[in-house]
Amino acid sequence: MAKATDKTSAEFPADKAVSFSGSQAIVTATTFNTDDVTAPTGLFSNKVTVNGLANSTEYVYRVGDGSNWSDTYVVSTQDPKAFGFLVVGDPQLGSKATGPKTLEADTAGWTSLLNKATALYPDSSFMLSLGDQVNDYSDRAKQDAEYLTYFSPKQLRSLPVATVDGNHDFAMGEYYGYHYNLPNLSSQYGVSYGNDGDYWFRYGNALFLMLNSNTESVYTHDLFIRDAVAKNPGTTWRIACFHHAIYSEADHVNDPDIIDRRASYVPVLERYKIDIVLMGHDHAYTRTFQMLGGKPQKTQVQDTSGTVINPTGILYLTFNSGSGSKFYDWKNSSAPEAYSAARWQGKVPSFGHISISGGVFTFTEYRADDMSVIDSYSMIKTE
Repeated sequence: MAKATDKTSAEFPADKAVSFSGSQAIVTATTFNTDDVTAPTGLFSNKVTVNGLANSTEYVYRVGDGSNWSDTYVVSTQDPKAFGFLVVGDPQLGSKATGPKTLEADTAGWTSLLNKATALYPDSSFMLSLGDQVNDYSDRAKQDAEYLTYFSPKQLRSLPVATVDGNHDFAMGEYYGYHYNLPNLSSQYGVSYGNDGDYWFRYGNALFLMLNSNTESVYTHDLFIRDAVAKNPGTTWRIACFHHAIYSEADHVNDPDIIDRRASYVPVLERYKIDIVLMGHDHAYTRTFQMLGGKPQKTQVQDTSGTVINPTGILYLTFNSGSGSKFYDWKNSSAPEAYSAARWQGKVPSFGHISISGGVFTFTEYRADDMSVIDSYSMIKTE
């Protein structure tokens, strides 16, 4: 990797580059429905961590084994003091529940969304993908094709991605984790069915708690959050991300496991003063009121623009499909749930953008066909 300013010709500036060595692992996968037996797949997982980069700087990079090299790609770091990131729900590539029944249709929707989202926000620091990146969990060949599709957009050579483990991702056990290089990964908390556990990262003044909600028991997540919060004092914003939406409006809202998580997760999230929770799974957009003790806090102090000042409670956001592969209808089409401040199901792909600048949090949700705004919300912390 080298600064882009060091690249003065078509050749990679190897004499000015810094090299980083990674690790290689033999990839195994759980054989579906056969007592969790793992078997080698014939594939290798290669991971490397890059550090020491300057903020707000463009770099060129390539990957290889020292003799054979990839093409040269570009990646830009951003300013963590004032930054923005993209949020998508359930690409679930290969689901094919809507429109032409081909993986190519899902690929087209996913590629189009990333083209439009990154064109609107070219300086995004990263993207959060909230689980079910792929669909098939009983056929590894199909899942491999879906992973290739998920990573195929050219933007993902330049845009860091943080994922959570969805129910469609995790059924092949540790196979999910081979596809990502997750920081501060717990080998103890949030681990289930051979999958990687919870992990966290800090960006600017925000702490991101990435939970594997396939581990339904809240006890393990409680211990993880406590540890991560203790290691990151002084953050202004605490953002929890997991797949199984606990405040949503569509097909899964009354599932027994969702009801259980709604009862057990909320007290833990409130205990550690989480500000925002980002979720997927229900394939329809829902924004709650600020929630406290399971009840909507509809009365909040606001400025003249409607921005909430020193909010009481937690904001929960559930995201629709990021590719258009599958959409769910409302369980109650006549009226929203008491906790819902906004909901939308346009049956086209959508995405969110969040910006954080000091104590200011701003969120906007877009439909990806005409790029019109579906919903927006902002908060300010002065305390």
